[in-house]
Amino acid sequence: MKRRAALYLALALAPVTAGAESAHNHKHTHHHAKAATTQPPSDSVQAAEQARQAAATRATALAQQQAQAASSIRDLEDKTAQATGQLANLQAAQGDAAQHLAQAEAALAKLLPVMQRLSTQPASTLLTAPLSPGDAVRGVALLQGLAAAIATQAQAVQTQTAQLNQLISATKTSQAKLTDSVAQQQAAEAALSAQINAAKAAEQAAADQKAAAQAQKLAAAHKLDNLNDAVNGLVPAATQASLPASTGTAPVAGHIVQAYGASTLAGPSTGISYGTAPGARVTTPCAGTVMFAGPFQSFGNMVITDCGGGTSVVLAGMDRLDVSQGQRLVKGQPVGSMRGFDPSTPTNQPRLYVELRQNGAPVDPTPWLAGHRSG
Repeated sequence: MKRRAALYLALALAPVTAGAESAHNHKHTHHHAKAATTQPPSDSVQAAEQARQAAATRATALAQQQAQAASSIRDLEDKTAQATGQLANLQAAQGDAAQHLAQAEAALAKLLPVMQRLSTQPASTLLTAPLSPGDAVRGVALLQGLAAAIATQAQAVQTQTAQLNQLISATKTSQAKLTDSVAQQQAAEAALSAQINAAKAAEQAAADQKAAAQAQKLAAAHKLDNLNDAVNGLVPAATQASLPASTGTAPVAGHIVQAYGASTLAGPSTGISYGTAPGARVTTPCAGTVMFAGPFQSFGNMVITDCGGGTSVVLAGMDRLDVSQGQRLVKGQPVGSMRGFDPSTPTNQPRLYVELRQNGAPVDPTPWLAGHRSG
């Protein structure tokens, strides 16, 4: 009897026990599901992030190598620029000497017929004009002075001819020197170009895609119609603009041919222009992000770099670009190159236009490029 009562009691309690266990299992499953949602990223996400960081590190290392190579090439480019300037000066001096010689020869040519007649028929030349004895004496004195003038003019012709020949010889020597400098530079430039091309994939992988997309968006909306719109639309302003450290050197081998504030047809210049060496490599004076890279109106190929702190740099007039929008740059990294030109006509130098802006407003880049900081 007692055994049967115990059996009934066990059967009555079984559903309750099963329900409790089911509830416990459900709670345990819910806890695991909740924990799963707060777990760290999966292995694939971590792997992608590690790959991105590795690409950025590699891109930076390659960019630094390019900057070092460009710095080494600058010595060759400076020699080319110096030889170019020397040749241009010699050609200008040669042109002046040739002009003076032509003038001297023309003056002498006018006097030669008279001197030839006097040398062959002196008496008849003086007697052809009915002169009084006093006028005849004065005529003889005049002819003697004329002879002295002719002798002086002839000596000037000889001197200027010798000077012109010296300049022609010096010009040929200078042209040969420039040709050699250009050949050495081109060999080094070719090696750097190969290095840049090899780094393209890594640099594109590490590029700022948002910056590239912003430039494309503004271009599609026709909000890059002028340089002011381009800079203001692409480079964010800073509450307090500041200049980062520059390379302390010019962005290209050459010399300034137009200073900041110089008079132009459009008003005072808001940048500076360099007459550059043939095929010279252009380097960025600051680290930053390329906000624009491509042809722009009459500026030619142009690069706008966001240097941070509201500071931006515009480099325009290049023949070829080595960077793309969104690319991150290290200080001194090459961004493009100038066109080559015929060393026999060095006065036809390509020009690089440089602007420095703080919160969109142009400022004189000359002291900053020389390594001085302010603001």
